[in-house]
Amino acid sequence: MVYLKKITLFDEDNKENYMEYSSIFRDKTSDEYYPIGLFNLKLRQLDFENITLLYGGNGCGKTTLLNIVAETIELARPKEYVRTDMFEYFVRKCTYEQEIAIPKRSKLLASDDIFDNILSIRSDNRTLKTAKTHAYDDVRSIKSINLSNPDDLRDIRLQNEARRLTKRQFIKRRVGEMQRQYSNGENALMFFDKQIEENALYLLDEPENSMSPQLQLELKTLIEDSVRYKNCQFVIATHSPFILALKNAKIYNLDAVPVTVEKWYQLENMRIYYDFFKSYEDCFVNGHKIN
Repeated sequence: MVYLKKITLFDEDNKENYMEYSSIFRDKTSDEYYPIGLFNLKLRQLDFENITLLYGGNGCGKTTLLNIVAETIELARPKEYVRTDMFEYFVRKCTYEQEIAIPKRSKLLASDDIFDNILSIRSDNRTLKTAKTHAYDDVRSIKSINLSNPDDLRDIRLQNEARRLTKRQFIKRRVGEMQRQYSNGENALMFFDKQIEENALYLLDEPENSMSPQLQLELKTLIEDSVRYKNCQFVIATHSPFILALKNAKIYNLDAVPVTVEKWYQLENMRIYYDFFKSYEDCFVNGHKIN
């Protein structure tokens, strides 16, 4: 399903545009001119498919481009994005076209959102663990009981139960279980499984972070299934060979000037992986040891 059809970036090389932003921001430092100059020589327009991938090395601008898309179409995001005045100006000058109205539940999900979710789980578990311990200790220490008071009768029943059970048994029965502590990679995959709903557009910024190769393959399947069965559209910034191999994905190579659309196996980083494993082919095929 294609919701977002096209986005056209601000033409900063146009003489009138140059005169305008130079006049407005003449006192700004070079850092405050970001993202002016990042895409003007290599990219003016993005055309989107069911899955569109932004590929390139560090500093190529793929995360910036993802944020420009998100801000241009006013996409929801769990966390505020730090941006300069020039970034705001740049975004206002971008335009976009929709194939179908972009659903309100659409959102951008970044690596920071995953780690915030992991930290939140850990914080909740620490709070719950403290509450559990206090609940057990408080019940065990009950001394004054008024048998005519219903609340006191409840307390004495809890006290008897606490004395009969081990501390672990009492806490588990009365206060509940803490959330299981999964690895960061497992938590990341569960985060995406929970966040990705039907009929929506999702922008993902390097979703493979913290994931093992096996989990990246599971994420690949999750994305493909979400496109096929849930009518979702994805725009993803990634380095991962597994994510780059998504079925029928359109890949923009942001390392190229001008930017080109390529197959995943044509990309330079994929060739590096291939050459590396090819040099150790005997180890995989014949079990030869490395000298």
